[in-house]
Amino acid sequence: MSSSEMSDHEVFENTFYYFVAALRILSSDAVTQCKDLDNYNTPFEIQSDTATRGLGTLRLSAHYLDWEKAEVIVDLVAAIRRLPPEALSVPHLSMTRHAGCVTAMNHPAWSPLREQAVQLLEILAPEIERNAAYFQQP
Repeated sequence: MSSSEMSDHEVFENTFYYFVAALRILSSDAVTQCKDLDNYNTPFEIQSDTATRGLGTLRLSAHYLDWEKAEVIVDLVAAIRRLPPEALSVPHLSMTRHAGCVTAMNHPAWSPLREQAVQLLEILAPEIERNAAYFQQP
């Protein structure tokens, strides 16, 4: 393996790191979410990042996550992919402006997803700690 190639373990740790970052944003309130993503198409970005990185984590997780934890990720990814269109875009409001982003992120469909993200962060706490330690290695 050349120095530019990553091992399966390194790919998992990187993917998991960015999935956790997406979960942390998802677990925040609407105003914080929009601020963290610079009011740029926040609903779509959160949906895309969480689903894509969640699926990436699952694809690589066989050696690193037990099935119960992987199943919770599956549930969140499925739920976030089922968001109604009005939770992603608000008619007549720009999704690159604060008002449009906050209005969409305050759609009631986001509330249970925020709660799921908080719970998933708690469930994955040991793996998150291990992931942080992985990146602190010399």
